[in-house]
Amino acid sequence: MEEQAKANILIVEDERIVAMDIAASLRSLGYKVLGMVSSADEAIESALSTKPDLILMDIRLKGEKDGINAAEQIHQSFDVPIIYLTAYADEHTLQRAKLTEPYGYLLKPYEKRVLHSTIEMALYKKLIENKLKESERWLSTILKSIGEAIIAVDISGNIQFMNAVAEKLTGWTQDSALKNNIKDIFNIKRNDSEEQLTNFLSDEKQFSLEEAIITNRQNNQIPIEYSFFPIQDDNKNLKGTVLIFRDISEQRKAELEKEKLFNRVRDTQERLRALSRRLMEVQEREARNLARELHDEIGQVLTAIKINLQTIFRYPHTQEVDYHVKESVELVDTVLKQIRNISLDLRPSMLDDLGLVPAIRWYVDKQSQRSGIESKINNHEFSKRLNNNIEITCFRIVQEAFTNVIKHSGASSILIDLWEEDEKLHLVIQDDGKGFNVYGALKKALRGESIGILGMQERIELIGGELKIDSSEGAGTKITATFPLKEF
Repeated sequence: MEEQAKANILIVEDERIVAMDIAASLRSLGYKVLGMVSSADEAIESALSTKPDLILMDIRLKGEKDGINAAEQIHQSFDVPIIYLTAYADEHTLQRAKLTEPYGYLLKPYEKRVLHSTIEMALYKKLIENKLKESERWLSTILKSIGEAIIAVDISGNIQFMNAVAEKLTGWTQDSALKNNIKDIFNIKRNDSEEQLTNFLSDEKQFSLEEAIITNRQNNQIPIEYSFFPIQDDNKNLKGTVLIFRDISEQRKAELEKEKLFNRVRDTQERLRALSRRLMEVQEREARNLARELHDEIGQVLTAIKINLQTIFRYPHTQEVDYHVKESVELVDTVLKQIRNISLDLRPSMLDDLGLVPAIRWYVDKQSQRSGIESKINNHEFSKRLNNNIEITCFRIVQEAFTNVIKHSGASSILIDLWEEDEKLHLVIQDDGKGFNVYGALKKALRGESIGILGMQERIELIGGELKIDSSEGAGTKITATFPLKEF
C-alpha cells in the first residue's frame, strides 16, 4: 500500500548494530527511519518531537525504564502503534506488554519478511482503527446532539452509552453509569403497572412509542414516551438494545389543559343546549297556547259576531243595512279562515291528537294545493306513538324544508320518506328543483343572512339527531335527518 510504504518509523534499540540492521531493512522496504535511540527517555522525547507513524520498541533497554515504561508514557501523549522487539518472551513480560496494547511482537533474531508483514499488519490495523474511531466520533456527536434520550445496553442490561439528554433525564452521567445495569440506574414502569419494565433487554423485535414512567436518580417520576431497538450481529443474535425516550411532561400538561378547556367548552355547550331546548319547548308551548287561544277564544268571539250579524236579517232593515251586514259577515268569514290557518301553522292540533304522519300529510297536502307542487309521502307503520319532542322536531323540519322548496327551489315535485329502523326515525325530503350551494348557504347563515339551515340543524342536534344536506346547482336537494328513538 502506498500510504504504508511512506510510513515514518522510530527505532528504539540499545544494541547499535541491531538498530542499524533494522534501519537498513526498513529503508530497503521503502520506509523512512526517523531516528534510532537506545533508552526509554530518548524514545519518549523523540516520539513526542517527531510524531512517528510507528515505533519499533525493544523491551529490554539500558537504564531504570524499559520499553514497556516508555510505551506507557508515549501513549499518554498521543496514540501511535508500537511493535515490541525482544529476545525474551517470558509470561510476566508478555502480560506487562499486553497492558500497553501493542500492535505486534518480533522475536530476535527477526526475519526481514516477518518484519515487513508485522509492520504492514500494524499500519493497516491502525488505519482501520482510525477510521473506526472517526466513525465513532461522528456517531457519538450525532447521538449526543439528538433531542431525545438514548441509552445503549448490552444483552445483560449493562449501560454502554448515554447521551446528554439521557443524562439529564436520569440524573446520571455516562461516566458514573457506564457498565452499571440499567435496572440499578433508574426504574421504568408502564403507566398501568407496578412492575419494572425489562422486557426490552431480551426482546428481538423493535418496539415503538409506548408510554411509561421513569424514576430517576433524584427519585423524581417523569412520564416518557419510549421505543427500543435490538442490536443484532450478522447471525441475528441479540447483542444489546438501544432505548430511545423523551420527556412528555409538557405534553401531558398541555393535554390536561386541553382536556380541562374541552370539558369547560363541553359543559358550556351542554348548558347552551339545555337553554335552547328549554327555549324551544317554551316556544312550542306558547305556540300551542296561542293557537288554541286564536282558535277557541278569538274564533268563538268572531263566530258569535257572525251569528249576531246574520240575526239582523230576521228583522226589518233597509237595503243599505242589508249590504253592510252582508259585507261584515263576509269579512268575519275571511278573518275566521285566516285565524284558523295561523292557528294550524303555529301548532296543528292533529299533531297532538293524531300524531306525526297525519299532521305531515295534512300540512303537505295543504302546501301542495297552495303552491301547485306535486307531493308524495312514503311511510311505514310505527311500533308506537313517537315522543312529543321527536314529533315536533320532525314536523318543523318538514315545514321548513317545504317552505324553502316553495320560496327558492323552483321544484315541480317533492318526495318525503319516513320510516323507523335500528331504533332511529329516518326522514328524507327530496325535490327536483334547481338546487343550491350548501357551503355558501352555511356561510350566509353564519353571517346571519339566512337561518333556515342552522335552525333545522339546531333543532335536530338538541334531541341528539343528525342532519345531512346534499345539493348542487341544477341537481335538486336531498335532506336526510335521523332521530334517536332509544333515548326517548
